[in-house]
This record gives sequence, C-alpha cells and structure tokens, in this order.
Amino acid sequence: MRNIKLVFSFDGSKFSGWQKQKNKRSVQETLENTLEKITNEKIKVIGCGRTDSKVHSINYVANFKTNSKIPSENLKKAINSFLSPEVYIKKVKDIPLSFHSRYDALRKSYIYLISLSKCPFLNNYALFFEREIDIEKIIEGKEYIIGKHDFSAFKGEGSNNKNPVREIFKIDIKKKRFFLDRDVKLIEIEIEGDGFLYKMVRNIVGTLIYTGIGKIQPSDIKKIIEGKNRKFAGPTACASGLYLKKVVYPKIINSPLSSLKGKNKKINEYKR
Repeated sequence: MRNIKLVFSFDGSKFSGWQKQKNKRSVQETLENTLEKITNEKIKVIGCGRTDSKVHSINYVANFKTNSKIPSENLKKAINSFLSPEVYIKKVKDIPLSFHSRYDALRKSYIYLISLSKCPFLNNYALFFEREIDIEKIIEGKEYIIGKHDFSAFKGEGSNNKNPVREIFKIDIKKKRFFLDRDVKLIEIEIEGDGFLYKMVRNIVGTLIYTGIGKIQPSDIKKIIEGKNRKFAGPTACASGLYLKKVVYPKIINSPLSSLKGKNKKINEYKR
C-alpha cells in the first residue's frame, strides 16, 4: 500500500467546490474518477480542506492510498493526460502512510484579489469593486485581526466547527497592476493562519473592504471580534476572488523514508 501526496492547481469557476456533491461537478470527484481509470481501483482522495464553489487554488494538497506500482513521475503524467484542463497536477510524491493532508496541515495561506477597474479577463477571477478604497484604513484595521481569537463573528452560516478559535499569523495588503492590462489596478490581500472557519477568509475580506470605504472604522474590528456576532461584521466577499495559495506541513513529511509514527499525532479538534 502506498500513500500518494498530490499538489495541484485548479480553476474553481468550473466547479461547485472541492467536496463531492450529488449532481454537481466537484474537484474531488473529478480526481477520483481519473485515478480510478488509471489504477483500476476504487480511490478516495482526501483534501486539505473544503473550498466553496468558484474558489480557486494555486497549490491545493490532497492524498490517496493505492496498491498501484506506477512510479510517481509516470503517475503525474498519466493523471494530467486524463484530467480536464481546469486541473493541473504539479507534484506527485510517495509519503508516509500516516500522512493526512487535512489533519497534518500546520498553516494555510489564501490570496484575495480585488479589481478596481472593470476587466473582462477577471470576471471569474477577482472581485470588481468600483468605489475608492482607502488602503491605509485597511492596513490599520487588519492589525486587530492578527493573533489568536474567537472568530465567531467571521464564521459563515452553516459552519459545523465546534471550536471557533483560530490564529492569524499575517495579513499582507498590496497594490498591483494586472499583468495583461497595466491600466487595471488590483488590491491583493494575503491571509495566513493555522486554520479557517467556513467562509472566514471571505468574511474578513468583506469587513476589510467596508473598513476601506468608511462603513466600519478600523478600531471597530476589535469590537466586532470581541462581540462574536456575525451580523456586525462586513459582508461575505464573492468566491471568485479567492485563491488557496499554500499549505504548510511538518518538515518530517518531506521525507518518504521517514515515519510519522509517534510524531505529529496530536490532531487539533478545530481542524476536524
């Protein structure tokens, strides 16, 4: 039995999210169907976390177990040859059997793109926001979010997470120009944390946007977090501007010859 780690990118605008759903196209089902054709086995692919419909990924991580003897590099070529063009496998690697792409993750980072100019090339890949945004107010406000807090105020309806406590390590705000059209101005928000509640990143972004346009004062964010009430935070930013950038794991996982037995076995309840 082998445990295979996959790192891949996907265009979320073509899917109803990562998780398999009845009568809807998902990334998970697309991958499983492809792997079953190649290995002639029933395959279950474990993902590093759920993504909403229309959310994209730059480096999503998943793993699956198989008895197939196809070498990793050949497996990568085979998967990409069968996959639809909306998904591309970047890395395929044998990993210890105990590795779990979701429970072993130490931290994740997301990028959110806001376009300040209407651009047809970004219709499915950024939030178009035509009002002027004060970046300095966003930078001031994001400082209240960094740290370990109860993020109930940013939890989406329908969340089944029992523990709303998360730690945000950093939030970076950058102004950019769209590489295809230098007239198009972008705001890039990168958020890194040890884990995220359902729609938490999009709710943080919506709150920061409201801060940038003056509907919420930067200092109000501290009160919003302490109040633990979703209705006082900003709106949920649209899914199309969100990208999973990176997932970080313990260094020991990088060696296929090492064993995770007795190490990294503590699974935080809030990651379930």
